[in-house]
Amino acid sequence: MKVAIAANQAGAKLKDTVKEYLSGKGYEMEDLSDADIFTATMNVVHAIQDGGITRGIVIDDYGVAPFMIASKNHGIVCAPTYEDYTSSMTRHHNSTQIIALGANITADALSCQLAENFVKTEYDGGRHQIRIDMLNREL
Repeated sequence: MKVAIAANQAGAKLKDTVKEYLSGKGYEMEDLSDADIFTATMNVVHAIQDGGITRGIVIDDYGVAPFMIASKNHGIVCAPTYEDYTSSMTRHHNSTQIIALGANITADALSCQLAENFVKTEYDGGRHQIRIDMLNREL
């Protein structure tokens, strides 16, 4: 699986750590970083919208900006992720394509585990598809 990853300066060190960790687990990583978190996030959004990439990780200082930026894009589901349960459940129930991590609030080892949980977890579908269909409707 190919995973897009991006960060601004605040998340660059953690991005490198997560990227190396996931590469070591056999994931192909595409680094789309930029000095500006808006551009970095939109690079990941566009990579997913264009196809070929199904998961993205964006890292800044506390994970809220990439969450807000990505979530403004039709058809994209993003979640800020700070603990183990959410990193997998957001995939199981929400078909989340992007997670946002915070370099200043989540330790390196935990961030690597959250990223791995996210990329390896599949969407459950079923009753959860109703929510995804509602999210994808034009508002």
